[in-house]
Amino acid sequence: NAYVPGGSQAGVVTVDPVRLADTREAGVAVRAGGVLRVRVAGRGGVPGSAVAAVLNVTVAGPADAGHLTVFACTSKVPNASNVNYVAGQTVPNAVVAKLSAEGDVCIRSHASAHVIVDVNAYIP
Repeated sequence: NAYVPGGSQAGVVTVDPVRLADTREAGVAVRAGGVLRVRVAGRGGVPGSAVAAVLNVTVAGPADAGHLTVFACTSKVPNASNVNYVAGQTVPNAVVAKLSAEGDVCIRSHASAHVIVDVNAYIP
C-alpha cells in the first residue's frame, strides 16, 4: 500500500519520533556478533498489530569497521547490511523492518558498538 495522507487505509502511518532503545544509557555496547532485541509493537504509538516499522537505526562508537543488520528476530540472520560503519563513527540510517510475531526487531552488530533505535512510522 502507498502512503495516503489522512487516508484511513494508509500504508504507512507516521508517529512522533520516539526512542525505543539506546545502549549508551546502560553503558553496555552490543558485543561483536551480538544481537540487540527491541520491542517495537505496543510502544511509541505503534499498535500491537503492526507488521513492520520505519526506524532510524544509529551505530555509535564501534570498536572496528562493520555493519548492522536489522531483521524480524527470525532464527537466521539475513545476509544484508542496513548500517555500514568504520571504527569510531556515528552513522544513522532509515530502515523499514518487518516485525516478529511478538512485535520485535533484532539488530546484529558485526563489531562491538552502541546502537540507538527510534521509531518514525509503522505499517498496519
